[in-house]
Amino acid sequence: MAKTKPKKSKTTNGANGVARNGSSNAAHAKKKSPPTKKMVDNRFSIRLTILFLLLSFAISTVIAFFIGWLARLVLLSHMGLTPYDPANPPTRTSMTAINDAGATDGETVESMAMVLVPPSGMSKKRQDNDDEGGNSGTGKKQPIQLPSPKVIAGKDVPFTTYASKTFQMAGVATSNTLHIDRSTALLLGRSRKEFDGGPDFQSEDGESEEDDGGTKGDAGDGWVPCDEKACSRGKEKKADDDAPVNDYSHNDDSDGLHLPAGQHLLVDIKDVDSNFLNSEERLAHAMIELINESKLTLLSYHCHSLVPVGVSCAGVLLESHVAFHTWPMEGVITMDLFTCGGGLLIPTLPSIEKLFGVPSAPSEGEDPEDVPKPTLLWSHKLRGFREGFAPGYVRSKNPLDGSLGRHVLGKLDFDLKRPLLSTKTAIQSVNIYEVMEPKSRDINAYYESLASPTGTPTEDSYEATNPESFGPNKILFLDDVVQSTSYGDAAYHESIVHPSMMAHSNPQRVAILGGGEGAALREVLKHKSVAEVVVLEIDEELVSICAEYMPQWSDCSDIEGSGVASCFEDERARVVYGDAFQWFIDTFGKVDKENEEEKFDVIIMDALDPYTSVEIAGGLYNGTSFVDSLFNGLSEDGVFVVQLGKSKMSTDPPDEVGRFKDTALMIEALDESGFESIHTYAEGHSGFYMPWSYLVAFKEYGTKANWQRPAPQMQIELYKRLQKTKSGKPILKYFDAETMMRYQLP
Repeated sequence: MAKTKPKKSKTTNGANGVARNGSSNAAHAKKKSPPTKKMVDNRFSIRLTILFLLLSFAISTVIAFFIGWLARLVLLSHMGLTPYDPANPPTRTSMTAINDAGATDGETVESMAMVLVPPSGMSKKRQDNDDEGGNSGTGKKQPIQLPSPKVIAGKDVPFTTYASKTFQMAGVATSNTLHIDRSTALLLGRSRKEFDGGPDFQSEDGESEEDDGGTKGDAGDGWVPCDEKACSRGKEKKADDDAPVNDYSHNDDSDGLHLPAGQHLLVDIKDVDSNFLNSEERLAHAMIELINESKLTLLSYHCHSLVPVGVSCAGVLLESHVAFHTWPMEGVITMDLFTCGGGLLIPTLPSIEKLFGVPSAPSEGEDPEDVPKPTLLWSHKLRGFREGFAPGYVRSKNPLDGSLGRHVLGKLDFDLKRPLLSTKTAIQSVNIYEVMEPKSRDINAYYESLASPTGTPTEDSYEATNPESFGPNKILFLDDVVQSTSYGDAAYHESIVHPSMMAHSNPQRVAILGGGEGAALREVLKHKSVAEVVVLEIDEELVSICAEYMPQWSDCSDIEGSGVASCFEDERARVVYGDAFQWFIDTFGKVDKENEEEKFDVIIMDALDPYTSVEIAGGLYNGTSFVDSLFNGLSEDGVFVVQLGKSKMSTDPPDEVGRFKDTALMIEALDESGFESIHTYAEGHSGFYMPWSYLVAFKEYGTKANWQRPAPQMQIELYKRLQKTKSGKPILKYFDAETMMRYQLP
């Protein structure tokens, strides 16, 4: 068998290389040498028993708990709170309350509370306010006495049962519950003064009814509860001639019909005084005063002061509930008020702003003008079900249940929303609101535009010198239909007036049907050729309302040739108050050559939308007699224009079977009356939340040639035929020749 010799390691560096390898191998051998017995004996080990581990864990837990308890005491003392002692709870015995089980005067209500001391971080003014509220010299706040709800004179309130459960939580500083004080109502009932008990306690002949041996005026029995059918849910008695301003009979439950429906008002306020927001007593007083001013009935309420700051309150109303929560450090309060009674909630907004929008006091050395004023945001919604439960209820008849409710009242994201007017004339309901949407206007720029310009261009901001570009949108609603907006004023009125005026070669006599706000009249008076404008308006009150709340709509002061503050005062304008449609039928119902001079070159109908169910609009388009009178009332080359309302969508069915059936009937009537050309066009910037449609009818086909003018010729005609402004500003804000090109397309 062959033997193999072991290989020798090769070195390439001579003796030095061998020496280095040898030294390295020796160190490696020393590192790898196994431990000796002496080295093992020098090591040590720790053996822990299970008992030792358990005792260590228990002791450390006790120490940690004790340290945490001390830290909690220090923290609570720093925040101004003393822990609640279950063995000796502080009580509030001076509070008067009449509970629903029949408690009488002199009985007391005890309430759990924590003693509150002013936190060290609070301002001196806050501590002074607390001292005025009953603090002692010790620096600790004495138990507060919150006001009790009371029965408003003139209201009948049925007795109710009450049940509650209060949980003691670590984050709650105080807890107070108060019930309605019926002492006033009992005294009124026993003395029979100022209040007759309401219809629930009257027989047909007006005498008091006996009920189980007791009567309304029996001093021993006091009030008797009303039954389920007759209970008026605390609605205030009104005289027969005290009719509501608006027709909201669908919200009224005085007839005993309690609908499964109600109104919900949501309110958010910021930049409110922090001391007010952290005062349970002041907030409770504000809540009770709000309920009294709103003619509601507060049965009971429950409030908690929170740790470290903040207050939460919830009140049970006979009509439903009210609740709010505060963030004092942020200066914010949020509130919701829900009622199922007949009273409207929107009129309570001024009271809410007055009672809860308390402005912050300026700090030392701070300019009061720099302190932000409270900002109120709100939303109003109709809740529940009315259709199918209220006999004869029609949704379109309710101003709160249509466009006004959807587009304005129901939105909470407006930076500004102010109700300027809500009333009802002899003809229709009128609502005017100012709103500002964050996506279209900046609220800070609006506030800056309110500053009075100094006249120095270098010092005045652009907003201050051009305030008309930064103001809120003013919206006019007639019977819940958007009639006009300040943002869409120019686009809407210029697009309905000037295309038809330019289609006529020389318009001298013009009739406007509707247009009580005066904006259509303003646009017509911009034409030099106009000699007379007859405005036919059925609602005289509306003209006065618009002149007061929307004067810019009828302002002709900047138009050369007019120069009057109100366009209705122009010598060329004549206003006829009455039924415009009957006026046309009476005047031009029959062909009469004797009234040729009274005929109009252009007739503009700015009335309500034909597709709505409003009775006025329904009668305009369903017959041919009125349309025949329009045809007879025009000159040979006359032009008629009318707004049709919302533009049709691609998914809409034919007009004859869809929601635009009245439009189809009118087009058919115009054709049968003799109009030789009918054209429709749309404008998408009228401020009505979607594109708006118009219809123009030419009595003679040749007149349509003026409608089809090319853009350069149209621009020249506009320049020649329109008046100039005294200020030098353009006479038109929206309409021009290029816009007319769009209208030429069907």
